[in-house]
Amino acid sequence: MADIDIDLSFSYESGEGIFSRFGLSLHKGEHLLLIASPGSGKTTFARILTGAIPKYISGDLDGHFIVDGNDVLSLDIPERLEIVGRVSQNTDEMLLFSSVEEEISFPLENLRLEEEEIQKRISYALDLFGLGRYRNVSTSELSGGEKRRLMLAILFAVNPEIYILDEAFDELSPEWRKRLADIIRNLDRTVVVLGSHMLMEYEGVFSRTLSIADGSVRPYEYRPFAFPDFHLSIGESVLEADNLLIERSHRSSDELSSFSLSIPHFELHEGECIVLLGENGSGKSSFSRVLTGLLKEMNGKISIDGKVLSAKERRSTVAYLMQNPYEELFLPTARDEAASTKASEHDIEEAFYLFGIDPDAYVQELSYGKAKMLQLAVFYLLRRRFVIFDEMDSALSSEDFASAVSAYLDNGRGLLAITHDMSVAAALPGRKLRIEGGVLHECQ
Repeated sequence: MADIDIDLSFSYESGEGIFSRFGLSLHKGEHLLLIASPGSGKTTFARILTGAIPKYISGDLDGHFIVDGNDVLSLDIPERLEIVGRVSQNTDEMLLFSSVEEEISFPLENLRLEEEEIQKRISYALDLFGLGRYRNVSTSELSGGEKRRLMLAILFAVNPEIYILDEAFDELSPEWRKRLADIIRNLDRTVVVLGSHMLMEYEGVFSRTLSIADGSVRPYEYRPFAFPDFHLSIGESVLEADNLLIERSHRSSDELSSFSLSIPHFELHEGECIVLLGENGSGKSSFSRVLTGLLKEMNGKISIDGKVLSAKERRSTVAYLMQNPYEELFLPTARDEAASTKASEHDIEEAFYLFGIDPDAYVQELSYGKAKMLQLAVFYLLRRRFVIFDEMDSALSSEDFASAVSAYLDNGRGLLAITHDMSVAAALPGRKLRIEGGVLHECQ
């Protein structure tokens, strides 16, 4: 008999059914991979196990989650801490405090551990995920990948019996993806990793791979995905940055030196695709924010066709699709978001079809992946000449991401794609750039 038995049925208050007899059995210490497309219920499943649903998100839940003969669904969230924990794909929804150390100490204090044990676990987790020097830094000053490592550090400090990792490999650099795979491989805990698509780092880590389809668990059938031959129609109009210097200080801590990034020269033509690589915290997002007028440069100029642009002009010309879609989605429904672009009804309907969006969907009820698809649809309707995809491949199926790239390139947009997935980087057309040592280089 399995040590862990899960059987769930769940529907939201709106009546939308997610699971009907979702059954899954595991042995303690098993490492399981669940692959499923955006909107299939991966995050809902994780939230149910940890108690966030239905405590914070209402719905009709039935079934059981048995661990060693006890039904965990009957326990409140604090009582589940030592049994099950998760890393959310949306890191910002779970970061509550002003410093890295406070984030890790909070659940440990809820376990009523002695201070000596708390400090021991904090130091262990910070060292494990390379965050020791960020101990007193504000979480708002971390990059997306560093936030992901912080969420992992919190989970490993608590060390529950069952680890739920929701898209935990996404937003991590290749080095950290490999390191996380090694950590999981040697972990003597039950681990369930939820993913939208296959990654080469998963190889040899899991005893089983399953999928979620139509509200139930099924055997996974691996079908290699081949990216299409993207159509490039490179135009004469060009976005350029020259002698750009970007600096950012860690205002919350005097222990860390200020961040500095030098861009000797950068150019992106309309219809061109460029891939931008770099370690977590190297400055990829900071560069993106400067190009789009959301962050002020220390020196240098940004121009289009020789005309130097102010920050305001950049914001109306260069689009930045941020890692977290909820930073750019503010209105109640998908239709409201699309209507805010002032696009025609015909164009809106076309975008909804192209990106697979339900016009009447409530934004806050969308899965993280579906929210990214809405984000893609909104910026597609805004028709900016130049576009930055900041890790848009994370939390999306390979098919959805490839379709999005094709849609933008087919419309002649100049596309700068930031990714940590080397197979995606290899599949995208055009030049490859890397930020390393505080300088932007062209890959040879």
